[in-house]
Amino acid sequence: MKLGVNKVTHEEFLMERHSLAVARIREIPGELRERTEITGPVKRYFLDLAEWIKKVEDLREWMGGHDVKDRTIGEWKKLYDDFYDPIREGYGESWANPETAVRIFGEAYGRILSFMAAEIYRCLPLMMMGHLEGIVVLWELFLEIYTAFVYDAQDALFPDAQELRKMIYWSVSDYSDAMVSWRIREQMVPDFSRVKSIIMTADLSDLRYLYRFGDYISDSELKTAEYMNELPEEKIDVIADTFVSGYFRGFEVGRISLENKKCVTVRGSIGFERVFRRVVEKFRERGFEAVFFPAATTAINRRQAAVGYQGKSVNPQFEFDHCKDKALYYDKNFAGRHLDALKKAYEACREWVAVNGGPACFETFGEAPFTPEVGESCWHLTKKQQKLEAEYANHQMNLLENYRKSSEISFTIIAFPIPEIGPDYRAVFDEILKVNTLDNDTYRRIQQRMIDVLDRGEYVYVRGKQPNKTVMKVRLHPLAAPERETIFENCCADVNIPAGEVFTSPKLSGTEGLLHATGVYLNGIYFKDLKLRFADGRITDYSCANTGDPAADRKLVKDYLLAGYQALPLGEFAIGTNTTAYAAAEKYKIADRLPILIVEKMGPHFAIGDTCYARAEDHAVYNPDGKEIIARENEISARRHEAGFQAYYNCHTDITIPYDEIAEILVVDRDENMIPIIQDGAFVLEGTEALNRPLNNG
Repeated sequence: MKLGVNKVTHEEFLMERHSLAVARIREIPGELRERTEITGPVKRYFLDLAEWIKKVEDLREWMGGHDVKDRTIGEWKKLYDDFYDPIREGYGESWANPETAVRIFGEAYGRILSFMAAEIYRCLPLMMMGHLEGIVVLWELFLEIYTAFVYDAQDALFPDAQELRKMIYWSVSDYSDAMVSWRIREQMVPDFSRVKSIIMTADLSDLRYLYRFGDYISDSELKTAEYMNELPEEKIDVIADTFVSGYFRGFEVGRISLENKKCVTVRGSIGFERVFRRVVEKFRERGFEAVFFPAATTAINRRQAAVGYQGKSVNPQFEFDHCKDKALYYDKNFAGRHLDALKKAYEACREWVAVNGGPACFETFGEAPFTPEVGESCWHLTKKQQKLEAEYANHQMNLLENYRKSSEISFTIIAFPIPEIGPDYRAVFDEILKVNTLDNDTYRRIQQRMIDVLDRGEYVYVRGKQPNKTVMKVRLHPLAAPERETIFENCCADVNIPAGEVFTSPKLSGTEGLLHATGVYLNGIYFKDLKLRFADGRITDYSCANTGDPAADRKLVKDYLLAGYQALPLGEFAIGTNTTAYAAAEKYKIADRLPILIVEKMGPHFAIGDTCYARAEDHAVYNPDGKEIIARENEISARRHEAGFQAYYNCHTDITIPYDEIAEILVVDRDENMIPIIQDGAFVLEGTEALNRPLNNG
């Protein structure tokens, strides 16, 4: 006779693990108060974190029998203020602050315990989004570290720091399959994440719905949602239609087939739910289903810049301090493990990955520029880790290419202000809506006039005027058949909204000079007096003036602008033509708060890193006049088919010089004739004079 076996599902097993972990954590505060051998900061650390976890679990239990409307909005605000205080107002003395933790525990233990605290304090969205396994793994790791301290406290000792580090390493590594699988499903499967359900079903007139996302809800999100509710339906429709139409124009302009494409991944911002509800409807009218996913909170899935549906930064300094935390556990074995987990996740979702047409990104701007305090106590990648990260970033991109070709997808990006932009928020919002809906045909015609001249050039000469010290010579690709080929792309409001710019991938050999940005907001950081020197199209020297310490400033540029590389190539040169955006920035004094998406259209810009055509160089691209854009690669990406050669850097950062800092932009042809396009900040090329009207009216 065979005995029956009760099969336990994965979900049931998780629930059991969760119950055991929570029960044990609830015992910790009482246990710590009774055990006299555990004293001082160790006692306070584990007591604070255990009490915080208890509050999360209390909320989870409450949510099981209540609705968000069972608390007043004031009660929700107070609750979330309390949850997020350790990484907001209380961050200065928080356990999550590496400087504080290292000061109290020393470097060996402080950096590890700061990492643990940061992982816990940022995990509320995991709970609200129903990611039980993410919560269980985190609680179990906390208990493992707590147990190590309690055990050794009996002998008045600290546990070995390397053993603690191994605990974190194996936790992140062992659960990489589960964490990565969850992340890829969030990004690819239309109804996997709870985000879209909230957008489509919530009562948007009752702002308490905002607390269902789990992100910190500041006055910014509340005021944004309130303002969206006040807008007439016609304006909401214009915003949504501009966004969705831009996405599909990207396919048309790129001559990319929509056959077999059924989904679009939408990246957005909390507070704009009324807009996104209409966006979902408009995509459905075109036969596409929108996929929304939250920003990652687990260590293995986070990036330096958060990606996903999210609120404004809870605290830029906190995020800066912990953006390199992977240095704690990152090695070759882990990188391989992560890559294997990605492969399994893509394989499991291969049908959804194949039908995804690429991202539609709705960004926001308006926060005050952030200049980080660079502390010594944060985790930093070693040179070996930086090299490994770059190597495996290419492996990851190549892996995704096996399931979805870059040449077969498109994207679009648009941006709107949030209330932090200042007292003129509503006027600025209307101005940016105007900027985002400028007439494409007008810009296409004017920009074609510029391209006709640029196509005759051997190089472009760009010179700044005081205080800007830029002097750049940008070498252009030669044209073999100008009657059917072109160098520059005529970019209107399709993949990059708003219009307009003309851009190219420069030849590296012969491209040289100094690029100077007096002040520029890049990758979430405000760089002061940024200087990059080029020879043969590659950066040879760099500096900024953020801290006053040349060594610290060079490290800031290298780690957060050059992605850890010693040098990057010049991947793009462009001339922005959106003088309407520039005039709006001047009128409302918001230039330092605009995103690069808009700023890049407000003057010439130079992008360091990969070209705009990375991994899609073999896909022919055409301008509206029918000419093929042949400048799709440079001397580095041209070697992409060579085995073992790193042809890509997986980064692309635009650096703009505003019109008022430009002395001249000249096209120099093969006979050394010089044709001016911009002089003293104004367009002077015949046929482009209309671009000066917004500047003159301002």
